[in-house]
Amino acid sequence: MSEYYLDILGKISLSDYSKIDDYMAIVGEEDNFIITFNNNSIDNSDIVYEMLGNNNFSVKYKGGEENGKLYISATRNKR
Repeated sequence: MSEYYLDILGKISLSDYSKIDDYMAIVGEEDNFIITFNNNSIDNSDIVYEMLGNNNFSVKYKGGEENGKLYISATRNKR
């Protein structure tokens, strides 16, 4: 099982959604994918959750405001 990390700085932009999509393509079954972004992007977090769900991920943890950041931890489900 591998872990992949993506830290998005600043407000989420269209290119960031593309990066998330690119990462999801390389994460294997039962691998963890951890995304962090600034609290000023909380409004866009629903889109990230939807992207993960549409790509066969289960969100294990979401929330937590450590160092002013929001954390999402997801695992790709077995197919």
